[in-house]
Amino acid sequence: MKLSVKAFSFIVGLVAASAVSAQTLQDAIKMTSNERYEAASAAFKKILKSGNDQGGDAWFYYGNNFLEWGVLDSAKMMFQKGSETKPSNPLNFVGLGSVAWMEHNAEQAKQFFYKATSLTTTQAKELSKEKQTMVYLRIAEAYLKGTKNLSEAFTNINLAMKISPKDPEVYIQLGDYWLEKNTTDVSEAIKNYEKAGELDKTSTRAILRQGQVWVRVQNYEDGLKFYRQAIQMDSTFAPAFRARGDLYFRYAKYKAAIADYRKYLAMNDGQSAKQKYAQSLFFTKDYKTAIEEIKAVQRKDSSNLTLMRYLAYSYYETGDYASGLATMQRFLMRQELVEKPKLINTDYAYYGKLLSKSGNDSVGIEQLKKAIAMDSSFIDSYGDIASIYFKVKKPAEAAKYYELKIALEKKSGGKVNPLDYIALGKIYFSNKDYVKADTAFARTTDIYPVYSNAWRARCNASLDNQEKPEGKAKPFWELAICKAGTDVDRNKKDLIDAYGYLGFFYLSKKNYDCSKAAFLKVQELDAANDKAKLALEDKMVKPASGNCDLIKNMCNK
Repeated sequence: MKLSVKAFSFIVGLVAASAVSAQTLQDAIKMTSNERYEAASAAFKKILKSGNDQGGDAWFYYGNNFLEWGVLDSAKMMFQKGSETKPSNPLNFVGLGSVAWMEHNAEQAKQFFYKATSLTTTQAKELSKEKQTMVYLRIAEAYLKGTKNLSEAFTNINLAMKISPKDPEVYIQLGDYWLEKNTTDVSEAIKNYEKAGELDKTSTRAILRQGQVWVRVQNYEDGLKFYRQAIQMDSTFAPAFRARGDLYFRYAKYKAAIADYRKYLAMNDGQSAKQKYAQSLFFTKDYKTAIEEIKAVQRKDSSNLTLMRYLAYSYYETGDYASGLATMQRFLMRQELVEKPKLINTDYAYYGKLLSKSGNDSVGIEQLKKAIAMDSSFIDSYGDIASIYFKVKKPAEAAKYYELKIALEKKSGGKVNPLDYIALGKIYFSNKDYVKADTAFARTTDIYPVYSNAWRARCNASLDNQEKPEGKAKPFWELAICKAGTDVDRNKKDLIDAYGYLGFFYLSKKNYDCSKAAFLKVQELDAANDKAKLALEDKMVKPASGNCDLIKNMCNK
């Protein structure tokens, strides 16, 4: 639980310290709430070095900083030190219980939480209401993480509410509970976040939570509205910039996303913020800058394997396959030693693609199949496998995987990528399955009218009598010519093939005028075309007038 600025004020009453040192602790806590974990760590260390642990609270908030940061070992160490130094302070036992819960040690967590609540109960007259409330809210927060125990969370929130019915943090925690309790109806969660906002008009956390709820139910506009409101309330509230950046990224507003990530970084100049920024660059597809930023982070700290993962991915996306493969292999070797981060399907997918690009196609396919085995709905890997099979001249296997990819795209309710139909059509064509190839290309003529009709023409030409063609390809070549219009340069190759086919077709039908007209068009597009030169020297074609409307009324269809 990250406290609002107003909620921090109770700390002053918790410690018998000077106003200056209390303010310093408050500042350190705010650094944690703003995700400035390195800066907060330095501040807590300075407080503790002064010899004033403020009744053990400094140890707790120092540990909590690590807990929020995700560094459980260090969090546990601080909570343990606090519990030993000030065994009467229940907060550090809450911290130890929270670590145990996140480490899936439910029995140990229960014991620590019991110790914390027992101390709270027996010292009810000595402890402030604020601290008693904090104990129960922190226990509830822990139970809402990991495997979750909603019943225990609700019990502890109610205990906190009995002590402090007007504490906004109680309602924020209650909103979090309802959000986990009912994932489809968020009305109770919103109601409690609104209540927190009413009790504390300055609570950016209450506003941020509302935005996060609306985003969760895919209400983009309201989510954005609350993120903006949080930023307007406190332009130094870094989590709002990160959340808004994530939202912009989700809706492919990459420039806006990266702008917010940069603002977040400006307020969080520690390594963890730089790591998040570098990672965000990958997701915004700025791969070149991602490589630069990740390498800059690694010069100071190369321990972050998640960043190494995205560095390998970025090398692939920029075409530096040698660096990508070497980085990916280092990542996998170090991941195996420490067993984290957990391998994901994209690790196998990128490793497979990098292997293939480096000439090791068979092992590359094996890795890509691992990505599918991990998640059978991982659509992209089917296409990658198909592409490699096509490259190594195994069209039947290539067709199988493109068919699977297209079936999955249909099943997921999304539109099939037209390029998948084109790739499948080419595979069928190479396997001389011209009927299926024609069907595949036919699905894309609205999107690629010249290219797809040209391929339909090639399919139908292959289905025609090669010695005495019936002209099965003719209407498709004529359509390709019509659709090309004046855009000659972009479609030159297909136009040369189109007019070349018409030239030979009319020659086979002894229509020498149309044959000459077609070959003249070929020569106009490619002056050095040998087939056109030879045809135009034919004894029957050469004297022909060349007057012929090659596409007649096809362009009006």
